[in-house]
Amino acid sequence: MVHHIRSWHRTIGALAALFLLILAITGIILNHTLDFKLDERHLNWPWILEHYGVSDVKADHVYWLDGNVLSQIDDQLFVDANPVAKSREPIVGGIHLDEMTVIASEDALILLSEDGEYIETMSSGVGIPSDIQRIGLHNGLPILQTRNGMWRSDFIMEEWKQTNLEGVSWSILTEMPDSVINDLAAYFHGKGITIERFVLDIHNGHILGALGKWILDFFGFLMVLLSLSGLWMWIKKS
Repeated sequence: MVHHIRSWHRTIGALAALFLLILAITGIILNHTLDFKLDERHLNWPWILEHYGVSDVKADHVYWLDGNVLSQIDDQLFVDANPVAKSREPIVGGIHLDEMTVIASEDALILLSEDGEYIETMSSGVGIPSDIQRIGLHNGLPILQTRNGMWRSDFIMEEWKQTNLEGVSWSILTEMPDSVINDLAAYFHGKGITIERFVLDIHNGHILGALGKWILDFFGFLMVLLSLSGLWMWIKKS
């Protein structure tokens, strides 16, 4: 009987030692939060942001824009992770034209300066063709593909003429790069998760969500068993 209890005592002790080791290490780290400024330092690793539910940034439309990424989240337009303008209509692409960026939605053209500052929105009221499907460049001039055909203009974009061209460099859909996703997550959710919160959640088991509470209860139960079995063996030895 004593042999079996001693065997169980060793097994429980090994499991409890792992728990106490984690508890001790995280406790020591938390004890020096102010010394190491853990409440001011952030973790923005993708798997941590995903675990805490702050990396769920999904763009509806993403286009390459000469080395940059043009995207739309709800009605906000971004170049990389910089908010530049708003559009209630879905965007269909963007181009760099001279010293401007031109973003096309289904019913308007949104003009940005070279620095990404909003200039104006041009719509059918100033001659922009309606029902835009995509935007591109041909010999450096803007081209619009609409449901009513293809249209070409000059740099001023005040007059559009219907045309039929080959070899247009269209703005194309792409996948959002991970680096931009992380920057957008920081824009929407801050710099990330503080090291203090991360270590504290490991310390108290919250890192595992609702399951963490039950795991802590399990290890607490093991500690009780460890104490009782140790006390029982001591009594028997006495």
